[in-house]
Amino acid sequence: MQRIIRTALFALAGIVALTGCATTGTLVAQNLLSTGMYKKEFIPDPETYFTQVWAVEDKGQLRVSGNLRLKGFIGLNVPDYVEVALLKPDGAIIDAKKVAFYPQHLHGHEGHMEARFRATFAQAPEAGTTIRLSNVN
Repeated sequence: MQRIIRTALFALAGIVALTGCATTGTLVAQNLLSTGMYKKEFIPDPETYFTQVWAVEDKGQLRVSGNLRLKGFIGLNVPDYVEVALLKPDGAIIDAKKVAFYPQHLHGHEGHMEARFRATFAQAPEAGTTIRLSNVN
């Protein structure tokens, strides 16, 4: 029995070595918010909050993504967009985008408690930039 398991493991290792692992072709992006390169700021909303926010630099562009989640079970006045703003250390706005989230309607029924959003900026800002997120109309 041990010989069969050992043979199967060697065969699996050989296949991975010859074909490559699925993750070796692409590097896993690092969240620049967790490294301290960028800071995050959330504008409070009575109906929603942000979770799993990521900032990733790819080919000179900055991609900010995350989830918008309902605070309760019923979303009555949930704004339609997420505004992602890039702020200089002195508070001046570098760039801002208003993006839709999906699914568009957060109403709490049938599992619609959370939505995804993504904003892409043409140029990644310098270190120390604050990424401000707000739920707006």
